[in-house]
Amino acid sequence: MPFHYFYDPVRFLSEFLYTGIIVLLCFLIYFKTKEVYDLTKYEGIRYFRNAFIFFGLAYIARFALPFLQLSGAAFGIITQRIMVFPLFMVIVSYLSTMAIFYLTYSTIWKKIKYKNFITLSNITAAALSIIAFLTRSPFILSMLQFLLLVFAIIITAKKHKKGKKKSYIKALYFSVFFFWLINLFVLDTRSFFRFEFKIIFQIISVIIFVIIFFRIKKWIK
Repeated sequence: MPFHYFYDPVRFLSEFLYTGIIVLLCFLIYFKTKEVYDLTKYEGIRYFRNAFIFFGLAYIARFALPFLQLSGAAFGIITQRIMVFPLFMVIVSYLSTMAIFYLTYSTIWKKIKYKNFITLSNITAAALSIIAFLTRSPFILSMLQFLLLVFAIIITAKKHKKGKKKSYIKALYFSVFFFWLINLFVLDTRSFFRFEFKIIFQIISVIIFVIIFFRIKKWIK
């Protein structure tokens, strides 16, 4: 998940609204699926829910750095970016990587033991966090997570091949993956897109996530 660098009020407000909407939807999805999980105890739903908790926490962590820096500037406090930025990269890297793993595991949990999954996921997430800390490069982190997403898409496509219900679930997962891809590359403020275009992509991204939310509501009925 890329970081955003902004101090312009318009940029800050757009990022604040965008982050707020996505975080709200993440937690709504988590709580909307609680009842169906309590009734069915279906493990796939459990891991699917966990993915959105990690998604939401990753977005909160990503927005926290510029918020603290802007708050510090407003109160005359100098925030040491060179010290704080790597720490936030580690946190965001770990949370967002775990979100990808949980989303993937929700489709393959019958084939891999949960203990093995947790061990592998935490080792990989920790490794990416170390790479993010050492390189200080959001781009490298984005590329590594992109590879994880490609892997997740391939697994999901193989898992849900045929059937109306499976096609619906696959469309749901692919919507989440597409949303994540937009955030990895298009919404990175250091990319070549102008701010005006990024606003458009933020709106598209929110629309996609709203569609995901209503797909999930329909899915759990």
